[in-house]
Amino acid sequence: MKITTLTGALFLGVLVACATLQPAPLPVPDAENMRRHVEYLASDELAGRETGTEGYNLAAEYVAQQFEAMGLQPAGSQGFMQPVPFRRASWGGREPTMVLRGNDGDITFKFGEDFVASPSTVSEHSKTTAPLVFVGFGIEAPEYGIDDYAGLDVHGKIVVILSGRPKTMPSEVGAHYAATRTKRQAAARQGAVGYILLNTPQREQRSPFARSAKHAGDDNFDWIDADNVPGNAITGLHPGIYLDMPPARQLFMGAARSLDTIFTEIENGLTPAGFPLPYSASLTSGASHETLLSPNVVAMLPGSDPKLKDEYVVFTGHLDHTGTDDGEGDQINNGAQDNAAGIAVMLETARLFVESGRAPRRSLLFVAVTAEEKGLLGSDYFAQHPPVPPSSMVANINLDMPMLLYPFRDIIAFGAEHSTLGETTARAAERAGLKMSPDPMPEQVIFVRSDHYSFVRQGVPAIYLITGREALDRAVHGTAMQNAFFKERYHQPADEADEQVDYVAAEQFAQVNYAIAREVADARRKPAWYEGDFFGELFSAPR
Repeated sequence: MKITTLTGALFLGVLVACATLQPAPLPVPDAENMRRHVEYLASDELAGRETGTEGYNLAAEYVAQQFEAMGLQPAGSQGFMQPVPFRRASWGGREPTMVLRGNDGDITFKFGEDFVASPSTVSEHSKTTAPLVFVGFGIEAPEYGIDDYAGLDVHGKIVVILSGRPKTMPSEVGAHYAATRTKRQAAARQGAVGYILLNTPQREQRSPFARSAKHAGDDNFDWIDADNVPGNAITGLHPGIYLDMPPARQLFMGAARSLDTIFTEIENGLTPAGFPLPYSASLTSGASHETLLSPNVVAMLPGSDPKLKDEYVVFTGHLDHTGTDDGEGDQINNGAQDNAAGIAVMLETARLFVESGRAPRRSLLFVAVTAEEKGLLGSDYFAQHPPVPPSSMVANINLDMPMLLYPFRDIIAFGAEHSTLGETTARAAERAGLKMSPDPMPEQVIFVRSDHYSFVRQGVPAIYLITGREALDRAVHGTAMQNAFFKERYHQPADEADEQVDYVAAEQFAQVNYAIAREVADARRKPAWYEGDFFGELFSAPR
C-alpha cells in the first residue's frame, strides 16, 4: 500500500517508532551450561575453594578459561586475573589475654571461654592498659538524633560497646551503624585505644557467643595496599575482643547501673546512656603474619555506543567458599548454592550477551571475586582498585547464593528501594514473567552483607537478587525449603551439586539478570540514587 497523505506518513512513523521501542525477546538460557559449571566448581577436587588455596586457584583458572572461550576481553592486571595481595594473621602461639583490674584485685579472663578475638592483621604485637568506659551501642548518627559519645571522655580509654543498634533505627541504616567496622571507626575518631564488644540478650539468641568460640583459633585476613598497610586498618586501636555474657556482667559490678538494668532499658525501647566503669583492663594480642595472593577474575564485554561505552555495568559473584572442616567423613564444604550457582549464572549471562548479536551500549565487567567469606575483601579490593576509572562504574549487579531450589514466581531484590535500579528490576521481572516481593527477612539486613555493599561504599548503586519464596508449583513451600537449606546445608558439606540445585530455576534466574543488565546497559540515563537516600548521600560524594 502506498501512503501519500501526511496523516498516513505520520501513522507509519508511529508504527515504526513503536516497533523500535519494543524490547527484544529475552534469550533462553542453557541449563546444561550452568549444570556443568556448578558441578565442576562444587566438586571435591576444588576442596571448598578457600581463598589462597590450590582449589580456589583451579576455580579461578576455570572461570578465566570460560571468559576466554566466549571471546570476552581480559580486564585484570595480569590477563583475566587481578591478583589481590592478602595478609593472613594467625595466632602462632600468641593468643590474646585480658585482665580486669579493680580496687578488689585482678580478674583474668580465659581466651576461648570468656572472650574471643581475631589475630590482628595490623600488628604482630599489641598491648594496652586503660580505663573502661561504657558507650551504649557506640553509635554516632546525628541525623537520627543519636550520639552515644555525647558527654563522655573516651580519649585514651577502652570503650565497652553493645552489639546491635537501637530499635528506632531503620533496619538497613541501623545495620550500617551496627557494623563492627563502623563502631571501630567511631571509637577511633573519639580517641579510644581499644574496644570490648558485648552481646545483648536479643543478639545472643540469634548469634550465641558459643558459636563464635568455636572459631576462636581461626585465621584473619585483610588485603594490603602498595605500602603494605591492611585495607581496613585502624591505627592506634587495639584489635578488640568479644566478651561472653557472664564476664560482661562483671565489668558493671559496682557501676552506676548493672548490665541487666541496661538490658531492661533496651527491651523497653530506651537507648542506654554511657558512663565510666569502675575498672581498667589490660589487653594483649599477638599474631603471626603471612602474605599470599588470591585473584579476582575479571572480563569485559565492550560497549557499542561511542559515549556510553566508557561507562561500566559491573556483574559480581564470589568464587570462594569456606574450604574444609576438621573431623571424620565428608568435610568438604563444596558450596554449590554458595556460590558456584551464582558464578554459573554470571557465566551464562555473559554468554547470552555475547551470543545475542547485539552489543550492549555500555560496557559490561564480569568479576568473580575472592575472599567474600573472609569479609567481602575481594570485592572491597576491586571496588577500590578497579581496572577502569572509579567514577565510570555506574551500577553493580551481584550474584550470591541465588537459592536455586525450585522454579519460582517471584524475586527478592535487596537494595531496590535505594536507587532507580529497583524500578529497572521490577520491569525486568515483569518481562521474565516474574514479580518482585518484599524482603522476607529484614532483620538479617542482607543489603550490607554481600559483595554489592563494597560498591555501595564507593557510591555505586547496586542490586542483589535471590529467588523469592513463591514456588511455581503451588504444592511446594518455598519458605520451608529455604529455611531447610539454611539449617541443613548452608556452609556445610551437604551443600553439594546434587538434586538440590534446580536448573529450571537457574534458567529463570539467568534470564531476569540478563534483562536487568540489558536495560541498564542500553538505557539513556545511568542508574541514580533516590534523592535523600541514606546510602546515596553517605557514600556518593564525587569520585
